[in-house]
Amino acid sequence: MSKSNPVIHKIGVVLRPSTPELKSVFLQVREEFHNADIEVMLESISGGMIELLGVDFASIASQCDALVSLGGDGTLIAMLRRSFEYNLPCMGVNTGRLGFLTALMPQNLPSFIPCLKNGDYILQDHLVLQANVYDEEHKLLHSFLAINEFLISKHELSGMVRICASIDNKHFNTYVCDGLIIGTPTGSTAYNISAGGSVIYPYCRNILLTPIAPHSLTQRPLVLNDEFVLEFYAQQRAKLIIDGQEMIDITPTHRIQIQALSQSAKLIYPQTRDYFSVLKEKFKWGDNEY
Repeated sequence: MSKSNPVIHKIGVVLRPSTPELKSVFLQVREEFHNADIEVMLESISGGMIELLGVDFASIASQCDALVSLGGDGTLIAMLRRSFEYNLPCMGVNTGRLGFLTALMPQNLPSFIPCLKNGDYILQDHLVLQANVYDEEHKLLHSFLAINEFLISKHELSGMVRICASIDNKHFNTYVCDGLIIGTPTGSTAYNISAGGSVIYPYCRNILLTPIAPHSLTQRPLVLNDEFVLEFYAQQRAKLIIDGQEMIDITPTHRIQIQALSQSAKLIYPQTRDYFSVLKEKFKWGDNEY
């Protein structure tokens, strides 16, 4: 796994929005890469934020060997969705709290950069979901990608929403709840876990269905294989929220078709990365031993 990975010669960098204080971190990171003879291209919106010249995202994605985000998991997820069509490996440098996806802190970067130069890193695939939204005439209205989850949520002032769900064109449930999470293993430690869903090892290929505040105790979280095509519609006005970053209104005439894509999102991790250690630290497992 470690020696067959692509060698990284040029990277594109994307910064967390609305954080001009990241300029010093970017300059430090850029210097570390330059010292290792790795070229750095800064994305134009990020460049404008810190008053440096940048390059448009499409040019970066078409010219670079990998992309790096400076920020938290949300910044990395937005970059993964944006770059998915280019099939580029991505890496997150965490400038905030411990993240599940952002595997490195800035101070750890100097020791890891040589690994990028010789392909000595883990390149891990993460399942990606696609949602297509159709009208009553089956005309495609919207198409979205999700790294963590899609959320079908009740409208702001409404009561519970009734969500009809089908698997491979067969109706199997009507959820009466505040919302329904359709998630990935990567997203199992995000909104899913707050709603009582299970933690799924992030490199599995599963689709998670987790109702939020269901009306009936028999409505339990469900873990499916990635081969199924799911379809949903809400019997009341509702919202479709994508990775907590985009949102559209949906009506009872809309049909939402969700399935796993064969192409995965590719994330770069150090060889020393241990997912279970991240879980233990994030959730403070074992802190109250007796």
